[in-house]
Amino acid sequence: MKYKLLFLATIAAIGVNAKSSPKAAKVDSTIQKTMLVYDVNTLRVPGNELPIGVLSFLQKGTVSRTKGLLKGNDGWSKYKVEVTGGTFKNGTILIGGNNTWKKYDSITVNIYSRKFFGGKDKLLLTKKIPYNYETGIKILTQGNYLKSPGDHIQFGIRTFFDNKTFTDKWAPVNKNLQDFVLRENGSHISRSMGDLKIDDDPYKIQNDKAGLIAKLAKDTLLTDTLQIRLDYAAKYQCAISSPAAGHSLNVTAGVYFDSIIHAKLMSVSVYDSAAKKTYNYIINTAGGSINISSQGANGTNGTMGTDGAWGDDGTAGDETTSVQNVVNADGSTSAVTTTSQGPGGNGDNGGDGGNGGDGGNGYNGGDILIRYTAAAQPYLSLITATSIAGTGGAGGKGGQGGRGGLGGAGSPFGMPGNSGNDGAAGANGSNGIKGKVVFTQEK
Repeated sequence: MKYKLLFLATIAAIGVNAKSSPKAAKVDSTIQKTMLVYDVNTLRVPGNELPIGVLSFLQKGTVSRTKGLLKGNDGWSKYKVEVTGGTFKNGTILIGGNNTWKKYDSITVNIYSRKFFGGKDKLLLTKKIPYNYETGIKILTQGNYLKSPGDHIQFGIRTFFDNKTFTDKWAPVNKNLQDFVLRENGSHISRSMGDLKIDDDPYKIQNDKAGLIAKLAKDTLLTDTLQIRLDYAAKYQCAISSPAAGHSLNVTAGVYFDSIIHAKLMSVSVYDSAAKKTYNYIINTAGGSINISSQGANGTNGTMGTDGAWGDDGTAGDETTSVQNVVNADGSTSAVTTTSQGPGGNGDNGGDGGNGGDGGNGYNGGDILIRYTAAAQPYLSLITATSIAGTGGAGGKGGQGGRGGLGGAGSPFGMPGNSGNDGAAGANGSNGIKGKVVFTQEK
């Protein structure tokens, strides 16, 4: 490591040949010179941790080193460490400061000895450690991405620093790329995914090219540009659905030669007459295609029938009490009480369940009319047009008949009531009818 080379060069320069020894350090404790060493391979920017070490050159030629970075025997309790621009703990500086331009800024470290090494808090050294600063940026892309309107591109930005290191940060933009100023060209940052999305409308893209310009916010002179040459070799989906009947679609198709990307391209325009909206597509005749559909809504399902009410239970039979005098064997008489119960009442019949509601009819699919030029005629197989009818809603399930009431207790018990009849299920709705799909050549 670089800090090791720095250490060896320093030893040679002052002519110290003795080896570091824990026993020698105890005997020879007078510090003649102190050096602060830090790991030059660590990126020195706000928020990072920087390992440091202290070399103490003692009177009799021995060298002591701190634990941690230098793998020595000295504990950090021997020293008091003050850091301006960060905080210190156990051999590591947590670099502080805000994320502003740090090209001419430094962290200041003061090292003091403790009272048992030459006096209380004696200043041994002051060291300025320069921050690393950005020297350039580069836009990165991830994986193989398509190059057509509507496609998403996963991207990130690599930042280079003066110590030949770099860091990579990837989209989503609002989370990880707030340190950069972005300007899109024929593209925009996706709200849902936070990545780069090529604009859906090809007529908003100039010269078959989309891209992105990135600048470092703290120094806008550090910039990079991503340029994407479109090829339009995509399998497009223009699926238009309606909450009712399918929309009528008017489609135009033509073919022309694009001299920039040297390809025959088909321009397709889909006009939604109900929404009064136009969708534009450019399709490479070598590998591209489009599927256009107009779908009617499905019918609503019928409501469920309500369950019948339970019948009331029969009432208990009336109880009667009678007293009779009985002659005992010895001729005496005793009063005997007898209790009896009358017949119980019959339970009421349960209520009938309600009928389920009928399902709604499905809506018809929309008509699709495709007008094409003579130049487009050989490439009509690239256009698939489908009118999709809505399916009928399912009939609602009938309600269950209510349970008959229980017979009342008595002698005899009352008869239980009959359960109510289940309601009838509703009828299913009819499916809608597909609309017409017509291809016609323009004259």
